[in-house]
Amino acid sequence: MLNLTLALPIHRNVDPDRHDSRGPLYMITPMRALIFSAPVGAGHDAAARAVQDELAEHGVEAEVDDGLAMLGLSRIVVDGYRFQILHAAWSWRLMYRMSRHPRLIRLLGWWLSWHRGKRLLERIEESQCDYVVSAYPLVSAALAGLRRRGRLNVPCATLITDFDPHPGWLHPDLDANLAVGHDVPGVALIRPPVCGFNAGPGARERVRAELGIPAASKVVLIVGGAWGVGNLEGAARVVDGLPGFHAIVVTGKNEGLRKHMAADHRLSHTSVLGYTDRMPDLMDASDVLIQNAGGVTCLEAFSTGLPVVMFDPLPGHGEDNSRHMANEGTIVLADGDQGLRRLLLDEDYWSVTALSTIEMASALFERPGAASHLEGLSIRSRSWIARRRVISVAFASCLLMGWVVTEHSPLDFGTVGLLPSHVFR
Repeated sequence: MLNLTLALPIHRNVDPDRHDSRGPLYMITPMRALIFSAPVGAGHDAAARAVQDELAEHGVEAEVDDGLAMLGLSRIVVDGYRFQILHAAWSWRLMYRMSRHPRLIRLLGWWLSWHRGKRLLERIEESQCDYVVSAYPLVSAALAGLRRRGRLNVPCATLITDFDPHPGWLHPDLDANLAVGHDVPGVALIRPPVCGFNAGPGARERVRAELGIPAASKVVLIVGGAWGVGNLEGAARVVDGLPGFHAIVVTGKNEGLRKHMAADHRLSHTSVLGYTDRMPDLMDASDVLIQNAGGVTCLEAFSTGLPVVMFDPLPGHGEDNSRHMANEGTIVLADGDQGLRRLLLDEDYWSVTALSTIEMASALFERPGAASHLEGLSIRSRSWIARRRVISVAFASCLLMGWVVTEHSPLDFGTVGLLPSHVFR
């Protein structure tokens, strides 16, 4: 008897080495996700890791990789942006405003997909992921360009942590636009991507004791992101001159600013710190955060119930984020030095306004997380896999029957055991 074996196609998420009484097709491995980020400051990486942790809680194996490196643009983008923010802020504001035109964004995505998209596609194929998440706008633009060209078949979403609905973040060609503050058509609002941001036991008292801060003082935490950008010194001077206040300034990796401020003897009620991984403890020890960009640092403060004041926001995204956040009631925007001084000395701010902003910010965490929305992409991916498997089996069966019909006589059907032998008698 001729033994005919039909080989069924097995999806990459099926582990053929595992065994089950129902057969290897039922041994499905966990979903896989690939998250692209970028080392532009620390906010994009922090948001990407938070989504990675959230997906892990849902049983999804997620990798985080540098999308800018895949595009070959890490040095020019990171160094260029840092130079602009530190030395030519006006140029960043101009670029940010000019890049709001949708046609320009589509043109950029087209160029990136043609000239820089090869390694991005190779990395996606190598990961064997079920879907892709991008936490950086240039990478999102490249993915959208690849989708428009028909090169990207894997479901893809973009993650937006800014509150300003900049068109460069939004890509209708992708399967999902997940945002914290973009209440515009085509966007799914999500819980801020903050995970594991918890202070240690007794952090408030411990930090204050380490820095020599009186227990009765109001502590103002002043942060300029991982690069220590913005008018941190100006904010510190205002706070240092207020009775009963103490400033903690975190200059990040801006070592020159740290040394300069630490040597300024006029800042007698100010503690100056460099880059630190103790932000949860510092926020727990503080009564208010002063920030200038409106990025992930603000989201982390929201998660701890720390009120946020925006002071002298960075050009471009900082200005627009501040305006949108103030309109939504999650922060207060201080108007210059005098405005910051009046705000911090205003008892109504501490007893009414600060509590109101905390309540509004806390409401953001009642939304579904990114993982809940990404589950829809994974279901779509697996549904297509299932349909493709059925089509493949049907096609293979048709080929098999066609071969049998054309190559064998009626007697052969009985010989190979496809029909009972008495049918041919």
